[in-house]
Amino acid sequence: MWTEERPPEDFYRILDPNGELQTDPPELDEEELLKLYRTFIATRILEEKMLNMQRSGEVSLVARTLGEEATPLGCAAALQPDDWIFYTYRQTPALLYWKLPMVEVIASATGREPETIAEQVDTEDTPVNFSPDYTPIGTNVVNGVGAAMTDAFNDRDTVTMVFTGDGSTSQGAFHDGMNFAGVFDVPAVIVCQNNQWAISEPAHRQTGSETFAQKADAYGLPSARVDGNDVFAVYETARTAVERARSGNGATFIECVTYRMGAHNTSDNPNRYRDDSEQRAYWEDRDPVDRYETYLRDQGILEDDTEAELRDGINDQVDDAVERVRSISTSEPERMFDTILHGESWRERHQRAELHRELNDMNPFVDFTGEGFDE
Repeated sequence: MWTEERPPEDFYRILDPNGELQTDPPELDEEELLKLYRTFIATRILEEKMLNMQRSGEVSLVARTLGEEATPLGCAAALQPDDWIFYTYRQTPALLYWKLPMVEVIASATGREPETIAEQVDTEDTPVNFSPDYTPIGTNVVNGVGAAMTDAFNDRDTVTMVFTGDGSTSQGAFHDGMNFAGVFDVPAVIVCQNNQWAISEPAHRQTGSETFAQKADAYGLPSARVDGNDVFAVYETARTAVERARSGNGATFIECVTYRMGAHNTSDNPNRYRDDSEQRAYWEDRDPVDRYETYLRDQGILEDDTEAELRDGINDQVDDAVERVRSISTSEPERMFDTILHGESWRERHQRAELHRELNDMNPFVDFTGEGFDE
């Protein structure tokens, strides 16, 4: 098993692991401070519910944000309406902060098609624009900076925030996108959510660089390195980068150092490739939610009654979203060939015929010539 070496902690920090200020916090009013906290708690409650649904077979796959919530939350809070977020599968706080309905978050993990969800769920447009959720997350950088350049060509006063991971910095698409952003002064903020594990590969197997932020130098991009578990430091850094992009001065690369507390997703068993009991204890002491809650309590902004009321409201909201998802009819399996696959290749025609056999209680895994399939 690989034992991960902790990256250097020479990053920017405002709120230390004990919830105490090391420097002045960003100027946020009490309403915004509580909104950040509400999003933290909503993320944990929602993802725990989705984990339970996955275990009961209602949800196919869950990739939790546990322990990393401050990075997507702080970054998203720095944006303005009409900006873009190119997200992956581990930015739930960004979705909830900008009011993507919980029913859509849950339904998208149930295997129901977007068309089916849209037909049966009345939702409102979110204040910011969200890209599709990409699994090969290096692609996010290429697509995100391309979208940002399109906005710049059309004189739109918008900024695109692109989320990627430490593992994706080994993908060619990451470097293509970084180079494009540096050459053309693209109005984007590229965020590396460095949770130190690319599925089963530790960060020191991904790069020979001391930090991921250093990679920006090769592309002529300014960079910042921040405590990814400190929502204040993330927000302040992202806000500066967003303002820089919006003023026409180009992209910034931000490395947010955090830690993946659990499995890569629910199909993964991290015990097979890492023994991180010591590491986990270290990062549990740096939990972003506990840190922020301590600060709010010390400031007299959060009290027991407020927290209890907030949690009760979120639990009701999550339960309502789950029931709405359960009321959505499942998609017809064959629709995948019309809306996702082209259905023209030999393999896809064969797969369609296999599906027909399976739906008719026949063994699909045999050599045959069936309806919709020509040799």
